[in-house]
Amino acid sequence: MKYFATALIAVFLISCAGQAPVSKNYYVLEYFEHTEKAALFQDVPLNFSVQVNDVTIPNTYNRKEIVIRHFGPRITYSENDIWAVDLTEIIPDLVVKRLSRYGIFRQVSREFLSRRPDYEIQAKINNIEVYESENLTASRLSMDFSLQKVGAKETTVEHNINREVVLPDDLMETYVQVINETILEETDKFLIKVMQHFQGSEDTPDDRILAELDSVFIDSVEGGPQGMGILFYPSISETDNELPYKIIDEQGGESFGVPGKGMPLQAGTYSIEFGSGSSNQLLEKENIEIIPRYKTILKPDWSCLVVDIIDERREVAKVRYELFSSETGESYGTHIPVDREYGEQQKVWVLKPGRYKITINSEPFNTYRDFSTVFLSEGQCQKLTLVVGTNEDGTPTNLIGGGVLEENEIAGQTGYWRFLNAVFGNANYIGDNEKGPDQHETTIVLNTQFENKITYDNFPLNFTLRNLIELGTTQGSETGSGFRISNDNFYFRNTLVIYFFKNIGLYGRFDSESHMLNEYQYFNDPINYKKRNLDGDFIESGTNVKRIQLKPGFKPMILKEGAGLNLRAINTGRANLNIRVGLGLRQDYYEDVFLQSDDEVTEDGLTYKLWNAQSTLNKRGTEVSIVGNFQLPLNLTYYTNADFLIPFDADASTTMDWENVFNIKVFKYISIDDRIRFRNKVDENNKDYIEYRHALFLRLTYFLR
Repeated sequence: MKYFATALIAVFLISCAGQAPVSKNYYVLEYFEHTEKAALFQDVPLNFSVQVNDVTIPNTYNRKEIVIRHFGPRITYSENDIWAVDLTEIIPDLVVKRLSRYGIFRQVSREFLSRRPDYEIQAKINNIEVYESENLTASRLSMDFSLQKVGAKETTVEHNINREVVLPDDLMETYVQVINETILEETDKFLIKVMQHFQGSEDTPDDRILAELDSVFIDSVEGGPQGMGILFYPSISETDNELPYKIIDEQGGESFGVPGKGMPLQAGTYSIEFGSGSSNQLLEKENIEIIPRYKTILKPDWSCLVVDIIDERREVAKVRYELFSSETGESYGTHIPVDREYGEQQKVWVLKPGRYKITINSEPFNTYRDFSTVFLSEGQCQKLTLVVGTNEDGTPTNLIGGGVLEENEIAGQTGYWRFLNAVFGNANYIGDNEKGPDQHETTIVLNTQFENKITYDNFPLNFTLRNLIELGTTQGSETGSGFRISNDNFYFRNTLVIYFFKNIGLYGRFDSESHMLNEYQYFNDPINYKKRNLDGDFIESGTNVKRIQLKPGFKPMILKEGAGLNLRAINTGRANLNIRVGLGLRQDYYEDVFLQSDDEVTEDGLTYKLWNAQSTLNKRGTEVSIVGNFQLPLNLTYYTNADFLIPFDADASTTMDWENVFNIKVFKYISIDDRIRFRNKVDENNKDYIEYRHALFLRLTYFLR
């Protein structure tokens, strides 16, 4: 027996020695910032406090071992695949992080010690498991979210989840990744319902946000090539202008992807090159595995930088800057900030995390003047704002400030929106006694302008709204003791462009122009007059009068609509030129508007001058528009807007409206405006002629924002 026992022990030890030790694999659930949805971020949080409670899990699933369900009712526990976190705690931690990042509520916490919260969120997991059968492997998650007012019996918002996702392989890493993404995705859907409840609309946010919810798994590839997967390179800036990245396959073949959009690829191993700078400054990622029917999401371990340069008036300053690495001193290049009114795209620098130095005025890396620095963190995009001073003629000079500002700190700009509100004015005073030593005459002219400009630029959309109100008065010998309206106009122009290529897109526009006050014609000597309508009947007369109303307020009203193709022919830092061709409509509403006739009529011994009513005009045809903005030498800016409408009616004349504005800065807030406008019109004899209006005045500028 002694020898038998010894032999038995020896055999047991030998068998054990022949088996390799089995290692355990531990898995965690993580928070991924790149899965956040920009549309869910709130500027103003709801004025409530919320507590997120522990998740409740049945004992069957509340274990360290990952649960595996087999076909039928049988379940097992994976001894070697272990949750490294407590699911009852990590899931509510993810929810708290999500709510805090989005800023949906005033305060969110796992617990409140000093006071009771307003609401509480409860989550319950019904099952969380790997499902295995002969044909497939899938992840299963059944879960309930609820929002409830503290102390109330009824639930305010509910969200129920029952997700099964077929996995592309039987790797446990794949299962954990899909479960992780599913929980974050369903949390977003629950938060959408919460926002809809408190904002009182089922359409806020709309279903578009749901469509943007990313999943690591491709649910359907019907109609697509077999063996395809998706490479997803996250966009971490708020623009659509991040640099494309190069994809290199195992055979050395190259293709390019767009950040923020999934790139379908054949299964295999790839590497990518991306970033700003020269070829030796590009960033690389290697051994990226693409699995069929699987979305491979890259972890954004790079950074982005956007540089804006403005002057003290918060206007874009066209100043060239250079970007250096603070660590190595090497230059990544130069750039001039853009003015996005005409759809210019901001430059997004894609860089490795670290500290960078930005200089202006061609200063080198080792300069101690005209520079700023910025630190870029992994996975984040920073927006650096530099402020430059200006001299008396408005030319940018030295750097006077800089830093990373929140969007709402930059007056006049919110996200993709940019606003400009300004008041312009000038005054002229002339006094003389040219007519005689005792005949003193004084002429006073006052002119004001109010300009409002709103632009939105987020490729592929570019929207511009501009309105200008002009009002001028004159007091002199011809006006008597009072002031007389001498300038009264307003313009309203807005254009929407949808680009399907970088410089080519579709446009739609609506313009209107008119005046606000009644317009009169004045006479030095009294006259007699008659007005007649379109039928030739006399409708108004007067005798011994010194003024006649020719136009009521807001008449004529000119409307222009158009849609067609927009070509951005020039798009540089100092010049922009857009050419548009499309279908145009125009309506000239001349109700109660009268034009003096050369004819006269005599009644009862009195001679009357005649004014005829003008008829409303409607035209449609092919329109051609040229819109440009140019920064010229000597602080001269030139703006042009030419509209041509070629009617489909062969008997109708071509309509031309061409506005030109030359502006030269004299001092920081003082400039000279030279405005010339040409329009074709028809006189009383139905003959075409070119009407021009030329205005030259000194502008005193005050920016409201």
